[in-house]
Amino acid sequence: MPDSTPSRSYLQVWDDTVTLRDLLLSLIITTTLCLGGYILAPERPPLPLILGLSGALLGFVISAVAFRPKRRVDEEPSSGLNEEPSSGVDTRSPVDTDQEA
Repeated sequence: MPDSTPSRSYLQVWDDTVTLRDLLLSLIITTTLCLGGYILAPERPPLPLILGLSGALLGFVISAVAFRPKRRVDEEPSSGLNEEPSSGVDTRSPVDTDQEA
């Protein structure tokens, strides 16, 4: 039986998986608000910077709420009951990784 879900191409951005459509829409939203705040600000020196940064922050918040990351979590079955759960953080020092063969 064929799969009824549409196939999407995913991109890896800063360890999050996103669709190209969501990425482009969030870039358009953030850029529009950032440039809009900068261009529409009065000519007094700090206002274009403040309104441009405020537009960028507002665009980020809108994009973060509107487009969720498409994370895929892979869990491996544990081999024993007494094992500590792994946090996924590499606690080795950079010296230790260079000495591995």
